[in-house]
Amino acid sequence: RHKLLRGHGIAPVFRDYSKLKLKSPHIAIIPAYTEDEIASIVAAIDTTTVIGLRDRAMILLGCGCGLRGADIVGLKLTDIDWRGQKLNIVQSKTHEPITIEATAWVMNALADYVLNVRPKCNVSEVFVALNAPYRRLNKLPGCRIDLYCAKAGVAKIAKRRFHSLRRSFATTLVTRGVPLETASQMLGHKSILSDKPYITHDTEKIAFVAMDFSDVPLRHGIYANLGLVGSPVGKGGAS
Repeated sequence: RHKLLRGHGIAPVFRDYSKLKLKSPHIAIIPAYTEDEIASIVAAIDTTTVIGLRDRAMILLGCGCGLRGADIVGLKLTDIDWRGQKLNIVQSKTHEPITIEATAWVMNALADYVLNVRPKCNVSEVFVALNAPYRRLNKLPGCRIDLYCAKAGVAKIAKRRFHSLRRSFATTLVTRGVPLETASQMLGHKSILSDKPYITHDTEKIAFVAMDFSDVPLRHGIYANLGLVGSPVGKGGAS
């Protein structure tokens, strides 16, 4: 708002927001990765190796589809709709079915792993142990995300783990204009109340919205004619 006033020559407003802070939220926030950090993490993966192709597919399922770790290790080959670019799964946490639209980036990573390096075996799950006897993974190799963060120079933040990729997915959706209700459905949540810990808000912009015109020296233009504080027309609070 203050940038708009300066840019249109309405008022020469300059404020120091460096000490402006919002009250901390009452709910626990799961730290997320930024889009630039995710790009750096993916770029740090060595895709000339079997484990690199496997890890890239897993990480992109987290940040590109918002899948929980348990749903990634439980993903079956029959869950993948290659032609429709969709994943049809039953969520491990809620036991509810969900269909997830996957981007070409995610589908290509899955194809690179499944078609080129996945061991030939009778295991129904997509992700299997690298060495015989082949079996489904018991758990997500979460330590791998820390390895790639270190390689990419992405800062280590307390509580920011593989699951934070799911929150990054949700935050990206909302910041790009996807309605919260739609984002909630894409995450497989039954209520949007479940989305609160997943969404990162731009606290700096929120703080600016709370500012008024009380110290803005309005000299001309529509705001001055409305008689707001600081204008020569009259006194009163900005609406």
